[in-house]
Amino acid sequence: MRVLSGLGLAASLTVLIGCGPPVAKFDGPTVKEFTGRLVHDGKPVSFPADEKVSLKAFHEKAESFGIPIGQDGSFKIGWMPVGKYSCQLVRAKAAGASDKGGQPRQYALPGDALVIVDGKTEYNIELGKGYKDKE
Repeated sequence: MRVLSGLGLAASLTVLIGCGPPVAKFDGPTVKEFTGRLVHDGKPVSFPADEKVSLKAFHEKAESFGIPIGQDGSFKIGWMPVGKYSCQLVRAKAAGASDKGGQPRQYALPGDALVIVDGKTEYNIELGKGYKDKE
């Protein structure tokens, strides 16, 4: 009976130790923190309060990241790899909004919309000529 209890305790500890917070891993240089804003024709953009907005960023080495965007078009990121990113803007009605509107609207930003370099802490991401506020 003690053997079974000991094995149960060991298994429980193994599960607890393995369930810690995820650790970001990337084989290459990274930045610790940066901020930014989405712009259109060089001017800041904003979004309705009933929308949940994010930017899907796809790193040149096939890693992808979700960047939450504030109503004022701003963002703040902790850890991310240095490099070039293609990006897609995703706009969906927020939970509890009166008109859920179905599927999220997505817009692909032109080219390498975001290029993260070591030492730079502020970024403006241009949405490009094809962006329309009311899609």
